[in-house]
Amino acid sequence: MIISFIQSYLAGSSVAEIAIFASLTIISLLLSLTVHECAHGWMAHKCGDDTAYMNGRISLNPFAHLDPMGALSMLFIGYGWAKPVPVNFRSLRRPKRDIALVSLAGPVSNLLLAFLFSFAYTAVHVFMPVNNLSVILFYSFNFIATINVGLAVFNLIPLPPLDGSKVLACLLPGRIAAKYLMWERYFYIIMLVLIVGDNIPVVGNIISLVWWPVDFVRESLVSLFSVPGYALWTLIKSLF
Repeated sequence: MIISFIQSYLAGSSVAEIAIFASLTIISLLLSLTVHECAHGWMAHKCGDDTAYMNGRISLNPFAHLDPMGALSMLFIGYGWAKPVPVNFRSLRRPKRDIALVSLAGPVSNLLLAFLFSFAYTAVHVFMPVNNLSVILFYSFNFIATINVGLAVFNLIPLPPLDGSKVLACLLPGRIAAKYLMWERYFYIIMLVLIVGDNIPVVGNIISLVWWPVDFVRESLVSLFSVPGYALWTLIKSLF
């Protein structure tokens, strides 16, 4: 849960430090969800569908994409959502290929953001002296990178209606894909069980095993993304 994540980092911090980190956290959530949805709309526009464009969804204005319940859910539960970008699949030039591209655009945009902010927090670690400001900046930038990797990995899970399910459906034969996507109606029940059941004794241990591959990929990517940043900044610091 994101609230628990914040509390673990800010234990013993001052009110001012908590306020700064909380503000940066909210901004990072808005940024991550906004870029994700904007990327879907932008790719759909490039592939021939102007539905998102006509609805003002190819925008970096967070209020164009914000779903209040989804944002609150992400803060307090750890999983959330923005308003889905409308896409008219019939308008796409090559539907099967373009649906996959539109679906991948969101997670890829989050991975790019994670990569950029990995350079930011590694720069803080290498160049700034350890003080309250540098600690807050480091953890804030690290948090933004982590949440973006988490969004990308989560959305690539091949369960309807997540982006990964649409990519997989494009690789399946027509009839099988149609039946597979019908599972969307059950997805919300499955996710509720996985989220709520995580706090139930014994059941939680089983669900943790289900989530383990997702957590492993997320943590591995966060660590991997930090390597180029540390290498670059350390090299620059040694030269100057």
